[in-house]
Amino acid sequence: MQGLFLAFTLLTGATVGWLGWRLLAQDRALARQRKVEQLEAAADRVTGALYRQMAEFEELLLAGEQGRLPVAAVVLRSQNQQIVVSPPDGLLFQPAIPPPPKIPDGLFASAEALEFQRMDFLAAASALRRLAASGDRFVRAAALVRLARNLRRAGQPEAALEVYAQLATLGTTTVDGLPAHLVALEGRCTLFHELRRMGELEREAGILHSRLMRGEWALGRSSYEFQVAQARQWLRRTPEAEGGGKEALSAAAELLWQAWRKGSPPKGRTLLGGDSPVLAAWSSEGGEWTAVLAPALALDAALLEAGSFEAALIDDEGRRLLGRINKLARLRVERSQASTKLPWTVLLSSPDDGTAGLANRHWFLGGGLAMLVALLAAAGFIVSRAVSKEIAVAQLQTDFVAAVSHEFRSPLASISQIAELLDADRWPTPDHRAKGHEILTRETARLRRLVEGLLDFARMEAGTAGYRLAPLDAAEMVRAVVDEFQASANGGQIELSIATGLPHIRGDREALSRALWNLLENAVKYSAPPARVWVETSASDGGLAIRVRDEGTGIPGGEQAQIFNKFYRGSEAKARGVKGTGLGLAMVRHIAEGHGGEVRVESDPGRGSTFTLVLPGGDPA
Repeated sequence: MQGLFLAFTLLTGATVGWLGWRLLAQDRALARQRKVEQLEAAADRVTGALYRQMAEFEELLLAGEQGRLPVAAVVLRSQNQQIVVSPPDGLLFQPAIPPPPKIPDGLFASAEALEFQRMDFLAAASALRRLAASGDRFVRAAALVRLARNLRRAGQPEAALEVYAQLATLGTTTVDGLPAHLVALEGRCTLFHELRRMGELEREAGILHSRLMRGEWALGRSSYEFQVAQARQWLRRTPEAEGGGKEALSAAAELLWQAWRKGSPPKGRTLLGGDSPVLAAWSSEGGEWTAVLAPALALDAALLEAGSFEAALIDDEGRRLLGRINKLARLRVERSQASTKLPWTVLLSSPDDGTAGLANRHWFLGGGLAMLVALLAAAGFIVSRAVSKEIAVAQLQTDFVAAVSHEFRSPLASISQIAELLDADRWPTPDHRAKGHEILTRETARLRRLVEGLLDFARMEAGTAGYRLAPLDAAEMVRAVVDEFQASANGGQIELSIATGLPHIRGDREALSRALWNLLENAVKYSAPPARVWVETSASDGGLAIRVRDEGTGIPGGEQAQIFNKFYRGSEAKARGVKGTGLGLAMVRHIAEGHGGEVRVESDPGRGSTFTLVLPGGDPA
């Protein structure tokens, strides 16, 4: 009956839970589908906006309307492998630098011989001064560079600084592929560094760095990076002012130029990625190549069409070019390059799959279903526990009645036999009569202890067993109980050890004696004959500890917490047929707690057990 009721309860709860789960799953699926449809619509809006932005950008390129180009845009025009940048300062470094004009061979041969072979720097400077007055700006610039170097090596730094000032007036005239103004600033910084004139060095290096960041000179990438690193080393810090986005345009221009030289399509558009993406479009006709570059800010407006969703542009290798990718997004929609004909994949994502708004409704519905299932489960559990408990109690009571009956049967049988012998006066000898009187006395005392034990336990359970606490000599009480137990023919060898300086306690002598007697009786019953039992008394945390240790069968760990329950008898007692009512240890615990103490057990199956009765200390007698 119990199993049938439990099965019905579980089946009902499972059915209700399954129906509720199906309802919640369907609701979530509908909400998710609505969110996907919204994401698809947003992806269409973003794609359309990207089409419009790219069309406007390409129209500007084809029409050549540079005045309408976005802010910071750069136009590149190439013809005969040379590039013209518009505006001229639009890039920090350029993808291609025209070769410098060629200086006539041998023009500086005599001056270089004086400088490097004879080490006559002043003579070399004298020869260079004539060349420095040349009407050819390139020759003049090259001569001034060499003149300043020789004056510096000759120990005339001020004269060298004046020469560098003259060189700076030549502006963008190239010297060994570098603008004269740049070479002059670099030379002055080098000289100030050698002279330890740090204030002037920092001023000149700051000017050099600032003009590099403004893109005033047409430099190749390696020259630009070297000059920037050198300027920052002289400044001994990294200036806050950087290229204002020109670094990304410069790197993009270099990539675009290299791709075109390797054979890119004659017309195209792309987004060159990085921390600052650059939008690029190009076309070529008749050997002339034109490209326009601009920061991808124009595409940001298109991505804003995504509304509350997150939008990003992805390249062929899955790298983010623009926008933001949420790796924890629950929903994603992609528009591939093949479907959009754009040079990127458009990715839209949503951190919410549409079910967040259902939380409250699902919470109430799920909570109601869970409560219903919980009530069914609780009811089934309570009924099952109640039935199981009733069965267990009934079994314990049956075992108790059987055990008590058996305990009473043995002394009653002995008393009945002796009574019959006394009634018939059939004693062979006086010794047999004396022996019969001894057995009658012992069995009567045993029967009396059984009856008194049952009555005492009944009073304990009813709460009417009051303990008469009085100052008590624990050592004397323990010794008396041990002597009486040994004299009661219970068998066993008991070794008593009483420590000195035991604290005084307050207790009920009769109750404590019964508790110790029960522990001794259990120790003997569960030990193989001849039983050996050790009784030790010692001080413990200001109180008294009485230990009863045996070498008996021990108690399994799973039963050690249950042996103090009334009517409970361990598996070893049942297996070996040990006599008992299952009340002895329950009574010991009740007596210990009634005195404000406790009883502990330590046991290892097969190696014996140790029961410790711990009592608090009291006033001295």
